[in-house]
Amino acid sequence: MILHRPRTHDLLAKEVLLDSALTEAIGPVDRFVADAIVTICNEAVEHVLGAALVEALGNDLDRLALAAPWVWDLARGLQFQGRHGRRDLRTPELFSVLSPQLQGPQLQRFAEVIDLSTALTLDRLLEPVLGPGACARRPQENDAALPWLTPLKLGYRIHLVFELVHLTLRR
Repeated sequence: MILHRPRTHDLLAKEVLLDSALTEAIGPVDRFVADAIVTICNEAVEHVLGAALVEALGNDLDRLALAAPWVWDLARGLQFQGRHGRRDLRTPELFSVLSPQLQGPQLQRFAEVIDLSTALTLDRLLEPVLGPGACARRPQENDAALPWLTPLKLGYRIHLVFELVHLTLRR
C-alpha cells in the first residue's frame, strides 16, 4: 500500500518532474494531470525507498537522483499518458509522436534499436523498484505488483528515444 505523506511533496515538485523536451514534443499537461504526476511520483519514491530514507534525503535532489533515478522516467510516462491516454504504443508509434521527422527505414531501424536497448537494460529499471529477480518473474506479476509500472516502462522508452534522437539527429 502506498501511503501519502505531505513531507514528500517538498522533495519533488512539478518543476522538477515535468520534462521540458517532452512538453515541447507533445504539449503541456493541464494542472490536474501535473498535480497527479507529482503525487504519484512522490508516493512511488516513498513506497520504494521507505519513509526513513526519504526523510534522510531531505530536499537534496542530487541524492534522490542516486537513490531513485527511475522517478523521472515514471514522470515522463505519466506526462505522456496525460496527453495521449493509457494505451500502449509500439515503438514506431512512439517515434512518430516524439520525432515525426523520422520516416521509413530510418524509423524502423531506430525503433528496433530502442526495443533491443529496452530489452537488454530493463533489469536496471525493474530491479530497483521491484527487487532482485524482478526480470525473472512473469511480466504480468510485475505489472500487478505496482500500479505505476506501465508508465514507468513507457517513460524509460521515451528517455531512450530522446537519447537516440539527440545522439544521431542533433549533431
